[in-house]
Amino acid sequence: MRSRLLTLFVIGLLAVTAPAALAADPPTPAFGGPVNGAQEVPAVVTAATGEATVVISADDSTIWYVVEYSGLSGALAAAHIHTGAAGVNGGVIFPLSGSASPMVGTLTSANFSASGSVTTFAEAIAAIKAGTTYVNLHTAANPGGEIRGQVVTKGSTHFATLSGAQEVPSVTTSATGSGWVVVSTGGATVTYYLSYSGLSGALAAAHIHLGDAGVNGGVMLPLAAGLSPMTDALTALDLTPTGSVTDMAGAVAAIAAGGTYFNVHTAANPGGEIRGQLAQAVVPAPTANPTVPPTSTLAPPVGTPSGAPIVLVLLVLGSAVAVLSTSRRRTEAGGMRAGRGSRSHTD
Repeated sequence: MRSRLLTLFVIGLLAVTAPAALAADPPTPAFGGPVNGAQEVPAVVTAATGEATVVISADDSTIWYVVEYSGLSGALAAAHIHTGAAGVNGGVIFPLSGSASPMVGTLTSANFSASGSVTTFAEAIAAIKAGTTYVNLHTAANPGGEIRGQVVTKGSTHFATLSGAQEVPSVTTSATGSGWVVVSTGGATVTYYLSYSGLSGALAAAHIHLGDAGVNGGVMLPLAAGLSPMTDALTALDLTPTGSVTDMAGAVAAIAAGGTYFNVHTAANPGGEIRGQLAQAVVPAPTANPTVPPTSTLAPPVGTPSGAPIVLVLLVLGSAVAVLSTSRRRTEAGGMRAGRGSRSHTD
């Protein structure tokens, strides 16, 4: 009876923990939108355009941004995130890198400046989520801002950390990478950001492939094979049907389910030098001589599920086997003692 109850307990624990260990990570909201002169107050006539993407970590401690722009009347003089609803000017609460396009950076409470009713970093995070902040790019000809973009809800973000250990078969390399994709509300556009370093040679190609962790799959979406970081927006026109994915809706569904991965190719490793599963906890591919699984440090610090539930299940299974084995031995020993005692009595 005891062994049966223990078996039922282990089965129940597996049913509760195993899906959590293998399920895709929940998406992180993304914010941003188009950047143009028409949104300036007053409006600015300019050929310049841009696109902003802002992602906030699950614990609200970090902001990542990518701002692409082109066509400014002159060199970029400064760039910021301001507080202010659409049609309203406000003060600076965060500086942006002010670099060539794309501007890429990370913001924390150390970068925050109070302005108006936004007096704390937490209030700044809340303002971004509420749509009451905007990105502003300044030039000498338009010091108050040449192009502006209200930061509003944009879609869902899925993260990845890239390593050689995730390739199938695994690749020994010092290269690392991190990235994310933002699936727009409605799923028409997939905006990606991918950084890498330490490759064995020049980048030959990069893609988003269809495939679960530990499984190779076909190319689904191409990435711009350029210097790190790479960023661009992809639509149905960029899609290559592969496997079960025949349209953009299928591609978006595969990303959300954790069934796609970034893959970075080099001449030395044409099948891929570093790989990173999107939207799913990374389970390193098995190797001929298993070692301690690699620890990822590059990806944005989101709450990615760890392998703890799997370890717990293994420990419980081990304990169950040990208890069942001990119980069986005790039962057999008891039976042997009872048998010996019976024979002694009859003798």
